Order: sequence, then structure tokens, then C-alpha cells
Amino acid sequence: MRYSPLTPLFLAGAAHAWLPQDRDLAAFNMTARYEKLGKRFLPSLPSGVTKIRGVNLGTWLICEPFFIPNEWAKMGCGSSASEFDCMRDHYSGSNRDAGNAAFEQHWATWITPATVQSVHDVGLNTIRIPIGYWSYTAIVDTASEPFADGDLMLPYLDAVVQKAADLGIYVIIDLHGAPGGQQQDVFTGQNPNPAGFFNDYDYGRAEQWLSWMTNRIHTNPAYSSVGMIEVLNEPVSQHDANGRYPAPGEVPSLIDTYYPGALQAVRSAEASLGVSNDKKLHVQFMSSKWSAGDPRSNSAVAGDSLTGFDDHNYIGFGVSDNGNQDALMQSACRDSRVVSGEAFEITGEWSMTSGVDWQDADFFKKFFTAQQQLYEKPGMSGWVYWMWNTELNDPRWTYSYATSLGYVPTDAAGLENNVYQDVCAGYT
Repeated sequence: MRYSPLTPLFLAGAAHAWLPQDRDLAAFNMTARYEKLGKRFLPSLPSGVTKIRGVNLGTWLICEPFFIPNEWAKMGCGSSASEFDCMRDHYSGSNRDAGNAAFEQHWATWITPATVQSVHDVGLNTIRIPIGYWSYTAIVDTASEPFADGDLMLPYLDAVVQKAADLGIYVIIDLHGAPGGQQQDVFTGQNPNPAGFFNDYDYGRAEQWLSWMTNRIHTNPAYSSVGMIEVLNEPVSQHDANGRYPAPGEVPSLIDTYYPGALQAVRSAEASLGVSNDKKLHVQFMSSKWSAGDPRSNSAVAGDSLTGFDDHNYIGFGVSDNGNQDALMQSACRDSRVVSGEAFEITGEWSMTSGVDWQDADFFKKFFTAQQQLYEKPGMSGWVYWMWNTELNDPRWTYSYATSLGYVPTDAAGLENNVYQDVCAGYT
């Protein structure tokens, strides 16, 4: 056994925003969840599970065509690179209503409350929901930003978070697509070249979105198990090739201007609603390991004890030979994602993507377990896998498919037992 999973990783007390165990979320109570499934299970942790063990509901409220080629074609998006491009290329002018209908059909069907039930039933306790700024239509420049009408997605978002609340599943809302695009990548819902987010106008719009979403979370009962809001997903970083970093305007304004402004947008919205400390949201920033600056180097961020930090770690993209099983396992077994001072740090995106044949069951069982242990080490609060479902028929990316193949545990007990498996012998 490499470490004790009993080490307390969540900080409690009045100084901190609420945590899953503070509200006795059912998905963190292994006895309760097994009774619902008609099973009995004696938890190994008397007070239940306090690790974040979750999955991203990706390519839903922001489409990534790579993961859904058939769905993208069915939506009439052809070879368009992003949501922005699809609406511009195929649904301009009088055809806009047809584009809205195509996107609304996707929002209504790709992820549903039944999906959340399935997530729960394989033992997970958390969902992360990537979403774009155009969900708040008041801040969209309709003359130049031809997204489908984002307010049409909101009833489907409401239904999904309501189901999560019903099941006691913790929810993270992630600003995945910022105005102007924070990364030169279609995961932002746009295809900017270069990234165009890093300016006062777009910072202001993102802050408006954060204020609006914070109000929605605190005033709509469906959002009662939403405990964290992420102010920005994956800005351009030093990991990016071809001289992308820094993007125009990014340094030093991301750290000096946007991060404190984003934090203030959330806290001001909460103050206006009279939200007490024990009910406030954790405000999440990318970990300094993302290499786009250290959020805690800003005094406002460092001085707020109700923050969280998001580490993303795709080992298959980080090793020089991603078909080498030893290299992949060594990375998982030798690494540490802990950053001193970053309390409530989770690995909010990771996968088993690699050059290893996806049919190698023995390897992927070990690789998943080694990574789970890495992201649950003392100093880490857990993990959220990327992502639940795709059209790739590839368990390296698709958690639901990996469970169906038995590559990952299919219940909460299995995930708990995984932390005791000695899969790293010979790799450390």
C-alpha cells in the first residue's frame, strides 16, 4: 500500500465554503447508495467517501467534433471546426432557427438525467459540466458571435443538475468557453487564432457570466449540489507548442486583472444575496502546474480561503513514447500533482489516452488504478475523468465504455478498493 486513503483531504470549518460531507451528499455515503441499488456494503471509511471521484460531461453544452463525428454531421455542421463556425457556415440569416433546433436537439439528448443516474450507478460522486459564455445570451455580441441561442440549453442543464441534487452528486460548473476564446482550440466553442480572450472587454463579459451563474446557483433549488465554479478552463500555457504562449494580452493581465476580477464577481454576487460562508461556492482556478501563471501570486486569490485548484494531467500527451507501457506507468507511479498552498486541489481532467492498443485490458486496469492513486494522494482531493461518453468506441477517452469493458471499477466499493492495489511495484 503506497499511502493511506484515510488522510483527510478536505478542510472543514466555518472558514471554508461547503464541501460534500458538509451536506451529507448521498453519493458520498456508500451505505446509502448501495441500499438504493438493493445491495449492502459496509463502508471502509466510517464517515463515507470524501474523495472527489467524478467524470466530465464533455461535448454536451460545448461540442468537440473530434469526439462526436456522427452527431456533428447529424447536426448539419459538416466540416465546420466549432460551434461558432457551424452556425456561421450553415445556419446564417433566415436559417438560424434551424441551427437553434439542431443544437437544442443535441442539448436535449446527448446528456440527460438518465446519464447522471448511470454516472451514480458506477460509483462516481461528482460531475463537472463544461459550458460556454453564450449560455448567458445578454453578453453575446449577436452581430459578430453567431452561436446558437444559449438560453435554449438552460432547461436541460437545470434537469441534469436537479438529478445530481436528487442523487447527492457534487457538481462543478466550469467556464470552458470564454468570450474571444482563452485557447487556440475548438473546446472553447470557437476556433480563434490566436486566442482572443485576454482583454478588458472580454474579461468584463466573463465576469458578468460568473455573476449571473453564481446567482443562478444560489437561487435555483435545482443547483443545490453545485459546490464549485471554475473561472476559466485551460488558458494558453507554456505547454502549448508553436509559440502560442503567451497569447496577446495574457501576461500579466490574466493573473493581475482577470483572476481577482472573476473572484470578486462571484463573491459580490454572493454578498448581494446574503450567502453565508458555509454556503459559499469554492471558486476554482487552474493549478500553477498548468503553467499559465500562479493564481495565488495575486493577493486577492491568495487571501480568499474559499478557493479550489484544477490540475489537468494527460500522461499520454506528456511522455515522449506514449506507446511504451513502462513509461506511462512510471509517470503515473512517480509523479506528484500536489502544489504547496493549493488547498482543495483536484485533477479535473485526465484520461487513459495513449498509444497502447485499447484492447489491452490488463494494462489499462493497471494504468487507471495507478492514476486514481496519484490523484488521491495526500494533498490531493480527487479527480474528474475526461469524459463520460463519446462516439469513439475508445475506453481510453470514454469512461462509460471503460466500465462496460471492466477496465475500471463499476461501483463505489471497487473504486474504494482500488486505492489499496499495489499496481506500482517495479515502476517507482
